[in-house]
Amino acid sequence: MSARFKKHLNYINSFIHSPRSVGTLMPSSPALCEAMVHQVNWHMPSLLVAELGAGDGVLTHHILRAMGQDAALYAYEINSIFFESLDEIHDPRLKICKVSAETLDQPFDIIFSCLPFLSLPLRISLRILKVTAQILEETQGTFILFQYTNRMEKLLSRYFDWEKQFVVKNFPPAFVYVCRPKRR
Repeated sequence: MSARFKKHLNYINSFIHSPRSVGTLMPSSPALCEAMVHQVNWHMPSLLVAELGAGDGVLTHHILRAMGQDAALYAYEINSIFFESLDEIHDPRLKICKVSAETLDQPFDIIFSCLPFLSLPLRISLRILKVTAQILEETQGTFILFQYTNRMEKLLSRYFDWEKQFVVKNFPPAFVYVCRPKRR
C-alpha cells in the first residue's frame, strides 16, 4: 500500500471514529499549506512556532521547509492515529506535543491551526482561542488558521482582527484567516 493511500485511509478512519476532533476526510492540499505558510516573514530570527492539530504532518512539512535553522516548531496533536506519521518526521527543530492545544504556554511568535473549531465543543474552542490571543498579544504575533466555512468569523472577532483569503485548490475549498490579537 502506498504511503499516500495509507495517509488518506488514516484520515477517513479518524473521521469515522472521531469526526468532532478530525473534521475532514482528506489531508490539506499543497495549495492550502502554501497559502498559510506564505503569510509569515520567515526571515525573522529565532521564531517560535506552534501548529495546532498537526494531523499527519502535511502542514508541518511545509512549515519546516520555510523555517530558518534557528526557529523551533511545536506540533500539537491528540489523535493517536496520527502519532506514527508525526514521529517519522526527523528534524531537530520539531517538538511533537501529544497534548491538547488548550495547554499552550510558550511565547509563540506564530501559531498555525488546522483544528476544526466548529466541530469542537464551544467551551474548548473558546479556551483555545483565548489562550492563543493572550500569547500572541504578548509577542505581537500572528494566528493563521483555515476553516471550511466562514461561520467561525464571529468567534474569531471576539479575540482577533483578521483578514481572509479563499483557497479553491483544496478539497473542500477553505478560508485562510490571518489574525492578530485585538488590543485590550
